[in-house]
Amino acid sequence: MESPVELAAELILRLAVILIAAKLGGEFAQRVLRIPALLGELGAGIAIGPFALGGIAIGSFGPFFEIPEIIEVVDGAIRHTEAILPVAPEFFFLAQLAAVLLLFEAGLETNRAQFIKYARPATAVAMGGVILPFGLGVVATLMFGFADTDSIIGFLPALFVGTAMTATSVGITARVLADMNKLHVPEGVTVLGAAVVDDVLGLLILTVVIGINETGEVSAGSIVFVALKAIGFWLGLTIVGTLLSNYISRGVTWFKTTGAVLGLALGIAFLAAGVAELFGLAMIIGSYSIGLALSSTELRHRIEEPMRTVNQFVVPVFFVVIGMQVDIPAIIEGALLFGVVLSVLAIVSKLLGAGVPALFVGFNRVGSWRIALGMLPRGEVALIVAGIGLGAGVIGSEIFGVVIMMTLVTTVLAPLLLVPAFAKGGSGLRKGEPDATLAPERPDEPVAGSGSPGDAG
Repeated sequence: MESPVELAAELILRLAVILIAAKLGGEFAQRVLRIPALLGELGAGIAIGPFALGGIAIGSFGPFFEIPEIIEVVDGAIRHTEAILPVAPEFFFLAQLAAVLLLFEAGLETNRAQFIKYARPATAVAMGGVILPFGLGVVATLMFGFADTDSIIGFLPALFVGTAMTATSVGITARVLADMNKLHVPEGVTVLGAAVVDDVLGLLILTVVIGINETGEVSAGSIVFVALKAIGFWLGLTIVGTLLSNYISRGVTWFKTTGAVLGLALGIAFLAAGVAELFGLAMIIGSYSIGLALSSTELRHRIEEPMRTVNQFVVPVFFVVIGMQVDIPAIIEGALLFGVVLSVLAIVSKLLGAGVPALFVGFNRVGSWRIALGMLPRGEVALIVAGIGLGAGVIGSEIFGVVIMMTLVTTVLAPLLLVPAFAKGGSGLRKGEPDATLAPERPDEPVAGSGSPGDAG
């Protein structure tokens, strides 16, 4: 048995490898390949993960990033089984922490007035971005024989795949928009708002699907209760947070001890994230909502620089850990054709499901294209859905690999297309719209991930 100090030293050593790999991957991606740094971080995670270099034994030390084991005692016998997540719980926690911080900063950087102004188009985009992907995911799973309509239990794998298809990675989209200083423009605000609504709806569907799996049945009353609880909390947190934002700002900025303002602000973000999880929502939705509520306060200006410094350290961990969970050999050996088809459907369904509604709520073709691309990456939410399905025994390793493949394809493709879509310039609003000549209420300023190429990522 290793001592706690030795275990801590091993974790710190592994964390050092994650951070160094993240920065090397990000630098290579941005400087050599001329693509967003986060893709390099994702690739670095795949390379050092337990399914690649991290799974190779190094002398007596063993694999550097081996898949964790769960030790159970069954009928007096000790049984070793692989954990659901192929990364250590400590690194999964760091990744979730990074996602919470990333979305808290994204909320702070979002123009709240613009967010409210574009709530209607964001909702329309989100609805289209949920309905079409969910339907195509269910149909594709049935067509490839991974689910059936003979019973509700047999139909569950299709529901899990459909739910994973609905997700939009707020974290990845926010990172790309922040790097381009586009969080405050109409398309950026609409994408972030739609992505939040998207995940709320997707997590509601997931909650219902889990309930069906546990009870074997579903009732209209339980669906309504879950929906009201989750949506009510989300709206309540945003509205109450906005009403109390100036009081919170004055209370926090009253402290003069070094680091107190940042520490208390992060505490508020963690509190909102944790409580959101208790109400059936993702933690990232809670942190984004409270960040949005505080975005027009003095507190935001006091903590934005320290937040960037903190996030430059922790956010790359999030993308590396996502990459570490990708098992490319299993995808190739399992259901490659299904994965390719599902990835294509994932792309088409978001481009049409999110892009077409945007055309009818005030955006031109340029703006609709940008919004559709912003809604494309699945990222962490799809991985969470897949992990829950695998852990519950509803989906097998083939479907799990397919969902990861779909997530990886959309996550890689979105930044590659989103950056040039904004780089071309031009307004994304239709002529004659009242906001078509609206200037940002905040002057352009550096945000997380911006700066010189050597600093990015």
